[in-house]
Amino acid sequence: MDFWQAHEMQNFGAGGHPRHPLTLWRIDAAKQKNATDQAEGEECRKVKSGLTENPHIASETHGSVSSASDQPNNTERNWRVPNAVFARFLKVFERGAAALPGLLGAHSCMLVSGCTGTQSVLDPHGRQADALAVLFWTFASVLGFIWLVTMAGLLLALVHRRGSPGEPAETRPAVRPPMQIAFAAMLASSAIILSGLTVLSFGGQKAVFRSGAGAALTISVIGHQWWWQVRYEGDNGFETANEIRIPVGSPVDIKLATADVIHSFWIPSLAGKLDLIPGKSNELRVEADKPGTYRGQCAEFCGLQHAHMAIFVVAMEPDEFERWRANQAAPARPMAHLARQSVASAGPPPSAAPSESSQ
Repeated sequence: MDFWQAHEMQNFGAGGHPRHPLTLWRIDAAKQKNATDQAEGEECRKVKSGLTENPHIASETHGSVSSASDQPNNTERNWRVPNAVFARFLKVFERGAAALPGLLGAHSCMLVSGCTGTQSVLDPHGRQADALAVLFWTFASVLGFIWLVTMAGLLLALVHRRGSPGEPAETRPAVRPPMQIAFAAMLASSAIILSGLTVLSFGGQKAVFRSGAGAALTISVIGHQWWWQVRYEGDNGFETANEIRIPVGSPVDIKLATADVIHSFWIPSLAGKLDLIPGKSNELRVEADKPGTYRGQCAEFCGLQHAHMAIFVVAMEPDEFERWRANQAAPARPMAHLARQSVASAGPPPSAAPSESSQ
């Protein structure tokens, strides 16, 4: 019993049916090999019988024939070893294929868990975020399709493109017209796909980093270790920290700078990520399409408290935002007035209860 027969006995159930579809291919390969061995043996016997009937030819070539027949069949040995290695690979592949559904399910749960929440690129709420989401899904679809086609081609070549035992290896294979056409088609498709993705990428960057005319509000954000300084430009400007308030439906230009190290400003649901580099100023445009609170954070490691360097963008209705802005820009109330207001809100002190001695 050779390797293939012993291997096939391990891949059959009690009813004599193959346990895996690839087993059928291995059976066919074993049958082809046995048929090839029998044909070579029959041809060798015919040559020997012919030499025996013609003594003149036998005397000239007997030595070479006998030496060739006595030596081991190198072709058979070289054919058997790749088949054995390939059979081991197929067995490992079968085990991996059995565990593939569970792995796909686990990874799908991880992917879905990152698609929602207060900080998600795949949950856009603004024009710039919409452009980035379209760019992401386009890249993911095109590259995923290319990966599937590549894996299918490799698997097809692995299963069907096998050499024959008697076929010598070609050191320089001949280039055939079908191969030239396929190679040219792959080059052309790669160039077209890369060019299209590049154009889409530039379009997304233009939508995100556009600034200048048309902005309803300009805000300066300065990164510190480990907090955000927010300054509203214009007349009656004021400053806040770790929170930005913007009107819904209006483009807002954000000027970014840093006071110490490199930071990165990132509000996933509203816009892309942009770095804050010492000595350089960057600009980012955001526009929210619905009221809400959107979380962002520093996306560049900037020190021990980097994980706590969060920022929130509150999108408000335009009239509500104007009231809030006017309230923030108004002069601060005197401390004495605040003290009197606090006392008045607390009410009169409770009357002291009469003591027993006074009674």
